[in-house]
Amino acid sequence: MAHLPTSIVFLFALFVVAGAQTAIQQQLLSTFIYTLHGDRTPLVLPTSPSLTPLGAEQLFAAGDSFRERYVAPSESNSFTIRGISAYQLEDDQLTVLSTTDQFVAASAQAFLQGLYPPLQTDSNSANTAQNDTTMVAPLRGYQYADIMTVSSNDFNSIWLRGSKSCPAYLASSSDYYETEAFETLQNSTEDFYRSIQPDFLDGILSDASVGYFNAYQIYDYLNYVSIHNTSASGLLAPEVLAKAKILADDLVFALNTDISPSGSSFDDYIRTIAGRTLAARITQAFSATINTQGASDKMTLVFGSYEPVVALAALAGLVVPQHSAFYNVPAPGASYVFELISMQGNDTDAYPEVSDLFVRFLYKNGTGSDSSLVPYPLFGLSPSQTLISFADFVAGLDRFSVSNVQDWCTACNSFSVFCPAFATTNGSLDYTGSGSPYGKRLSPVIGGVIGAVVTLAATALIYGAAMLFGGVRMHRVRDKRRSALGGFKGAEKLASDPDLSVAKGSAGAVVIASQGPAGTGGHERTGSWEMKDQGKAVEAQRQALGAGAPSPRSPSYEDDDMPIEPHAFPVQPRSHV
Repeated sequence: MAHLPTSIVFLFALFVVAGAQTAIQQQLLSTFIYTLHGDRTPLVLPTSPSLTPLGAEQLFAAGDSFRERYVAPSESNSFTIRGISAYQLEDDQLTVLSTTDQFVAASAQAFLQGLYPPLQTDSNSANTAQNDTTMVAPLRGYQYADIMTVSSNDFNSIWLRGSKSCPAYLASSSDYYETEAFETLQNSTEDFYRSIQPDFLDGILSDASVGYFNAYQIYDYLNYVSIHNTSASGLLAPEVLAKAKILADDLVFALNTDISPSGSSFDDYIRTIAGRTLAARITQAFSATINTQGASDKMTLVFGSYEPVVALAALAGLVVPQHSAFYNVPAPGASYVFELISMQGNDTDAYPEVSDLFVRFLYKNGTGSDSSLVPYPLFGLSPSQTLISFADFVAGLDRFSVSNVQDWCTACNSFSVFCPAFATTNGSLDYTGSGSPYGKRLSPVIGGVIGAVVTLAATALIYGAAMLFGGVRMHRVRDKRRSALGGFKGAEKLASDPDLSVAKGSAGAVVIASQGPAGTGGHERTGSWEMKDQGKAVEAQRQALGAGAPSPRSPSYEDDDMPIEPHAFPVQPRSHV
């Protein structure tokens, strides 16, 4: 048999590979996006921080950019999420989570305005009334998204800000302020902070509050001034603002990226607890969309502050010299993006198997024209390995994630109201179930009910102990008034008060005298025409004053026993001189 030339064999192999490549289609199934809040008022002001108009514009721009990538239909765009609604906001396809901070929740609203802009036709925001009048939602068809804001009393809050309500984290943070590294920075930067105090911080922070220990709050205020205060920004040199930012970044990273300190147990990475809980929430989101075959959680949008993503970057191996972008606190509106991608043949519409799923991580630092989505490898992989199998991705996160509430409560030594509800005989309650983070997930409503029941039970135990050991007793104060007496006065009715009855068709009221054995003897009420004993009182008064004393001239109607006639003529006016 004659041997084929090597070039022909190579071309044939290349053709086979090319044919195989064209048979494999990359399709985006879901995204998890954590976005920082936009520009807000400073934390050091006496009023609560709130989102500024600039911050709203930043988050609107962020939402609009993600719409172009993931939602808007385009034949040339291979990143459109499979099956997502292009124009009409479908709440079943989105999961939106936010903290209760005004500037965070408002950021979520602005983001969704850009992601799903107003829609006037063919949507739930427009309806036709019976008179064929088209009704459009306010703001030209504004689409209202379902945003779940979670407070610290909701166990779902640990996924968004795991370091809040965490005493172990606060204790570890306090330990940092006693380290030699902190003392060195505190002493070396004292002159710098004193130099900027007269022009910018007087009246804002006290002398005792100016220093490296407040580096982030100081930079937060200076950055706000540089943007919103024209006169003050002219005095603020760029190098001063840059140095303040570097020091703020140093403090933030010391408190959120150091994996060496431990809390209640060894190797619990307590300072990165916010990143550990966020990692679990990412796994939950992707597991939900896989378990529902893509029907839910096509986009999971989480809004919060910098702590969770800064900690997650450290845990995922992103804070390394070759990735300088992760050495800074993310800019307002920055986004951490995780894409769930399938690799399967383009000749099938079936939902892919887990073995055909991959994850890609991208980072966008800000919302300006100079910021773009950049892919980065996770877990210390080489720069070319930005696409990782879903199984390896989950395994990488599982190495440090906190996947159930009880583990968080234990690591944090937390006294949060929901923690007792997740305690079991073995010290753990895997509420996420086996195999799926959503297997036994408690809804926020059930979590709230559990928390309320626990609170009431604790209150009852405390009160019971007070009754048992402290002599506290509870009794009912009995009302001496007789409520058995009927009539229009009810419980206020006395025995001498006659009832009024209006017969059907009558023009007035009829007095119904009481027929009790005690008669109708009344009780004294000064000034009331119905009192019967006023004459006796007058006689007693006359005897006390003497026989010659004149009787009171004021008329009395107490002895007037004339019955009431509802059909009688009314009193006629009479005028005479």
